[in-house]
Amino acid sequence: MSRNEASPAKVKSLLWLTLSAALAFTLDRVSKLWALSCLGYHESVKFLPPILNFYLTGNTGAAFSLGKNNGPFVLALATGTTILLLVWAGLRACSKNTGRLESTGAGILIGASLGNLFDRYTRGQVTDFLEFGFIHFPIFNVADVLIDVGIILIVWQILSSKPREDQNAA
Repeated sequence: MSRNEASPAKVKSLLWLTLSAALAFTLDRVSKLWALSCLGYHESVKFLPPILNFYLTGNTGAAFSLGKNNGPFVLALATGTTILLLVWAGLRACSKNTGRLESTGAGILIGASLGNLFDRYTRGQVTDFLEFGFIHFPIFNVADVLIDVGIILIVWQILSSKPREDQNAA
């Protein structure tokens, strides 16, 4: 195989990355559109009491509303981070045989990041609407949950992978 040809494993890795990113972005966008059309701002709606409520709000800051008074800085930081994430995931998928969990996790992470970034560019803030009912915790959204899921999948794949020396010895 020439150097320019992609191996089937790399093609599958890129496919998992792309499909999971598209699915994560779509889930986030649909959930936010639903929240914006069905919920009133700053009105708590019981969903799964006492675990989860809906509470529509906007966040101009980053996670936990950090930097909420620095919208342009947070936008630039989110954009830069998402670009770095795209480059990292693309290079990793093209240069190594990444596992399905890692590719899926990276795709979920990218799709969710793009979902929040889309909100920042189109609305000037991120739409948040999920609220824990049993603890005082910042309001969040589907993208925030998916970012955590993506990170968990990547870490799980990396920690469960055998080192190369062990694989060659087997």
